[in-house]
Amino acid sequence: RCGSDIDGAGYDVLAPTLWPQPMGGSGRQRFFADGRFFTPDGRARFIATAYTAPAAATSPEWPLVLNTGRIRDQWHTMTRTARSPRLMAHIGEPFIEVHPNDAARLGLAPASLAVVESAHGRAILRVNVTARQRQGAVFAPMHWTDQFASAGRIDAVTDAHTDAVSGQPGLKHTPVRVAPYPAVVYAVAVLRGRRPTPASGYWALAPIAGGWRIELADVEMPASIEALAEGLHGAPLDGLDVVSYADRATGAWRLAAWRGDALELAVFTAADPVAVSRAWLAEQLATPAGDHGQRLRLLAGRPGAGQRDRGAIVCACFDVGRNDIEHAMRAGGCRTTADVGRATGAGTNCGSCRAEIGRMLLAEQSKATA
Repeated sequence: RCGSDIDGAGYDVLAPTLWPQPMGGSGRQRFFADGRFFTPDGRARFIATAYTAPAAATSPEWPLVLNTGRIRDQWHTMTRTARSPRLMAHIGEPFIEVHPNDAARLGLAPASLAVVESAHGRAILRVNVTARQRQGAVFAPMHWTDQFASAGRIDAVTDAHTDAVSGQPGLKHTPVRVAPYPAVVYAVAVLRGRRPTPASGYWALAPIAGGWRIELADVEMPASIEALAEGLHGAPLDGLDVVSYADRATGAWRLAAWRGDALELAVFTAADPVAVSRAWLAEQLATPAGDHGQRLRLLAGRPGAGQRDRGAIVCACFDVGRNDIEHAMRAGGCRTTADVGRATGAGTNCGSCRAEIGRMLLAEQSKATA
């Protein structure tokens, strides 16, 4: 049967079906494997259409072109993939890719936040400055919803115009402007158990084993690190073993709290994007606490000497981090993606991280020949 002919009752009893299906069904498990299409002569039919200029063009008010699309570890609006801590470990919040020249002109620093606006709406996204993005254009992923970020829905920004022939929305060309989000404080936190309800101007949630990782920023300072922590925790910190640190000269605050040997939450703030090892910090929810000295050392936000720091996760299949791969390249002599795979396992399962590993190898080789 054709899919358009199936009513509600038929859909309820529909057996698993591979789509698309020709009328009547063919029983094929793989389409076009024989190089033929569903036409009398087996050849594809191309339809020539006249070029239509974009519904809206760039202008002094909207000088950049926004392109949207997917990223490797997410699917549609994250209804399933966002439940996986492993998949969220690679990229845990919505972002915007900006060419270095555009970033410099717009005053966008790496890892800062940007407000992306069009005639339709706005979003707040983490800045990724990269030469992979062409000048005059920016890219943002389409996956984030209001469940996982305060203002990460890029569909609030994109043009509603659709193609007259295909009906495809204009997701690849929306004139926008981009400006720095005027944050006076940035924060990152890990929290055991319950899903938090952050009150900051910007927030993004990512599940981790045993809890959540939260990125925060605001245009106003919190009353104190304790107030920020209690807001995330949803209760006073009474009864918890709390250690904290404040550097009022730089605006850096750090706090961690344990219930017995289990870390309940840790919060780190700074006037600039917070430089801590997020992968290592997430692991601390499952790491029993040591003595008071070890608890104090957690406030450094990174492992001490002799402890492993995987760095940002590159291979989600085997939890291989950037630091693991860089060590394999520098100390292990890895020169190809296959070498890295043999040394670390990265890229040997689904293979979706091989492109990123390849870029790391090229960057390392460029340093060696500079």
